[in-house]
Amino acid sequence: MQLGELSERQREFLKTVFEMEELPLDQELEEFLNSKGCKLYSCLGCGKLIFHDNYEFWNLTDCCDDNSKLVEGGLLCEVCYGKSAENLKDWILFRPTYMKPVEFRGKFNASDKEL
Repeated sequence: MQLGELSERQREFLKTVFEMEELPLDQELEEFLNSKGCKLYSCLGCGKLIFHDNYEFWNLTDCCDDNSKLVEGGLLCEVCYGKSAENLKDWILFRPTYMKPVEFRGKFNASDKEL
């Protein structure tokens, strides 16, 4: 896909991300991103175009930053990862490091209050 085939919104998004005045519209998207040190991915779940600039993921389809996750076999966008079994497993097994067991000692005097 050439840059000229992108929507106006997507081209403006790329100009903003890379702080450019003009884009080489006849250049291939993947070639352009590689020249900027980025890697282009396609979401395994929905096919959205996502690129990574060695700092964060950018969703070219929706023109926003993205909390994508690299998974075995490719990448899942933020939305697809949120629906994935891997994400559910992470939430079920997640235990924050700040959680500590607490023992309560003493008497609770709450006869007039519901516990």
